[in-house]
Amino acid sequence: MHMIINPTAARGGTRSEWEKMRPDLIAAGLKFTEHLTSQPGDAIEATRKALSSGEDAVIAVGGDGTLNEVVNGYFDPSGKPVNPLAAIGLIPSGTGSDFRRTIGLNNRRDAGRAMISMTTRSLDVMKVSYVDSAGLPVTRYSINVVSFGLGGDTVRIVNSWRDSLPSWIGGFPRFVAAALTALRNHQNTRVSLMIDGQKEITIESNLFLAANGIYAGGGMKFAPNAKSDDGCFDLILTDGLSRMDILLELPGIRMGRHLLNPGVSELKVRDLRVVTERPLRVDIDGESAGFTPAAIHIVPHSLLFLVGPDNSNKLHLSK
Repeated sequence: MHMIINPTAARGGTRSEWEKMRPDLIAAGLKFTEHLTSQPGDAIEATRKALSSGEDAVIAVGGDGTLNEVVNGYFDPSGKPVNPLAAIGLIPSGTGSDFRRTIGLNNRRDAGRAMISMTTRSLDVMKVSYVDSAGLPVTRYSINVVSFGLGGDTVRIVNSWRDSLPSWIGGFPRFVAAALTALRNHQNTRVSLMIDGQKEITIESNLFLAANGIYAGGGMKFAPNAKSDDGCFDLILTDGLSRMDILLELPGIRMGRHLLNPGVSELKVRDLRVVTERPLRVDIDGESAGFTPAAIHIVPHSLLFLVGPDNSNKLHLSK
């Protein structure tokens, strides 16, 4: 078992959290190696190296961004799992740390039980293609949520505040404040969506997302019906919503009530192509990634995830 620790996650608090948990894992009989990340992308290569050397599990110690890098390292550059029999795990600690809520890892105790039991579930991931700031094509995997427009703008602002806001301000209020800031420049644009290669939809939007997990934005229930193992992602669309419409919906998103708005729709999708009249920012698992045009394809049951033997009642999965 190999631990990949992001010491800067949770505004620098992950290192101390890991120091608290390490003795408990050793006392439980777990044997593991450790790697502290030093720069963006480090966890991808560290994961590939660990899986290539025969490790049976790689554990992300950090937030959704750290987990995303570990997920990307699970696959080689050609898109094949480095070791399909190995598993990924999570010790959650981060600004948002949203995927833990979907998978039922709500605290260090849940994470410890998952690692001790080595109980796994086979989960889907989303393969995302987009362009970077230079217009060059990029491909990356997502395990949680890919958001477009306002969502990506919000994430960029949240990340820009990492070193300036006090550490006691948690993930949810950070995301709400960032969303309010981003709303100042909210402007819908024409969006063309090709769904599963068969159905084309045109909307006027600056906020839509593809969800493999339920939560984003520090606990907001953007996709309450998403299942991480059903072979689809949930596409949540807004069409024609004004700045005020979105502002009024913010409280309801935390409980998933935004789906009751007639300007919001939900679809189960396997393949999506996105073309926008003006470039929209793309956010992947809580990290600003690039811009449209973009494409998303579900890769069903493509990785094993440690979930623990006694938290099946907490899992938001299809079976």
